[in-house]
Amino acid sequence: MERTRAFLRAFTPRRRIVYLLGTMILGCGIAMNTKTKLGIAPVLSVAWNLSELIGIPFSLMSFLYYCFLILLQFLLLKREFETIQILQIIASFFTSFFIGVFGRMLPDAASPVGRGIMLLGAILLTGIGIILTVGARFVPNPADGMSQAIARRTGKGLGLSKNMLDIGSFIVATALGFIFRGKLMGVGIGTVVTMLLTGRVVAWLQKPVLRLAGLFMP
Repeated sequence: MERTRAFLRAFTPRRRIVYLLGTMILGCGIAMNTKTKLGIAPVLSVAWNLSELIGIPFSLMSFLYYCFLILLQFLLLKREFETIQILQIIASFFTSFFIGVFGRMLPDAASPVGRGIMLLGAILLTGIGIILTVGARFVPNPADGMSQAIARRTGKGLGLSKNMLDIGSFIVATALGFIFRGKLMGVGIGTVVTMLLTGRVVAWLQKPVLRLAGLFMP
């Protein structure tokens, strides 16, 4: 309990603002990705398929899926799972909330060129959102937390573990689409491009974005 209090004290008002801004930008990027109709990020492709099959909003299914990823982390790590990581539910709520807000605000891309431009914008916003939420040093987004759990359990690097999660999510989403609808749902060329470029955006923009946010000295 004391460790949790110390953790929350270190989460200063400035970091809270940056974290909230990061989740808002991340949610906007994810929502924009869905509007391209080219396929969304792999880790949420399962949630997209489930939302289509069950008939509930994507934002709500995203929250439920994020909570499922937290449960998987607990099952993977067992006693190594830190109680503080339950706060990932907060991250799940805010990210899903903003997915719903921007999902209602943003229009669908109307042309192939528009889809390409929107996809690049979605990847850029998603990368910036990841940088800010991680840089604020609060609990990770459940997708990132799941990658970290896989890394700890397998002894593999974080990059490889994220690739494992992306590939596994892609396979499950593809299977859901073909089994229940006989076609691909929520995955496509945009899924592959997002998987390849988001990490590069984070690597390229991490330092300038964090400097701008005031989390690192120039």
